[in-house]
Amino acid sequence: MTKTPKLGFILSLPRSGSTVLSALLDRKEGVVSPPESVFPQMLGTVSQTERTNRRWMAALYLGSTFPPTPLNLDDAEACMQGSNEEILIALGKAVAAKLNRDPNLVNTVVWKTPRMVGMHKGPLSTQGKFVVLRRNPHNVFESQFRVEFGKKNRNSYRFALFRESYEHAFSRLPKDRVFELTYDSLPGSLADLMTFLGTPDQGEWETRSSSLDLAAENCGHMSEVTKEFRNTDPEKRARLDPGQVKTLNRAMLIARPTRVFLGGLRAYYDHQSMLWSRNKATMLLQADTRAENHA
Repeated sequence: MTKTPKLGFILSLPRSGSTVLSALLDRKEGVVSPPESVFPQMLGTVSQTERTNRRWMAALYLGSTFPPTPLNLDDAEACMQGSNEEILIALGKAVAAKLNRDPNLVNTVVWKTPRMVGMHKGPLSTQGKFVVLRRNPHNVFESQFRVEFGKKNRNSYRFALFRESYEHAFSRLPKDRVFELTYDSLPGSLADLMTFLGTPDQGEWETRSSSLDLAAENCGHMSEVTKEFRNTDPEKRARLDPGQVKTLNRAMLIARPTRVFLGGLRAYYDHQSMLWSRNKATMLLQADTRAENHA
């Protein structure tokens, strides 16, 4: 009798190495890590009426997924049945099939979801476990200057508050379902993580193709994760400007006591991500309808 695959959710501050961790796990036979998506969190926001419209749910998945997904609307629609857990597992197995991996060999689906970390209802409705990944804040802050979407967090004090809003979200997770690790501990902590997720280490998939390869073709900053992992963070920290280090340390010290008050800030950012995903889903569905009418 085929066992039902398990679920995992990678949560982290953006630019903390969640893509690297996702890539390391995705190479393991039996594990599939779909493209980064807030769809698990979005499942906690959909109404019963929305759930009956499988085409809309498929559009919501595509609209909630940031790098390209190998699934199209038809593929995703075929997965939109049953509970939240069943839907998330079905999507993972569909991604595996697109990568020429046997879906019947999938025993763990790990979703990378670092953008809506405060909306726990969807993931908590499953039996899934949470992986909280942290990276040295100086490396995370420095990386904001190397990506376009990091512009707003190039101020030390804004970044410190943004970081604490994530920590507030992490603190609300059930402790017995959380595995915490650091970027600097990779890949050494991978074995303990796989044990926590309940998936045996069976070596790597025969096919090295991954949804991350597709993402790297369209997102230049992700190209490094498709290569063998090498942690260069210590060298990067050694090159940081001492003044920047001092300012960030001061900002984090000031921001730390505000963590308990930052639920509203986290809710605001999560709500913005939710609206963005819903708007994109609406546009995808409108384009799909126009294509059908034209045909």
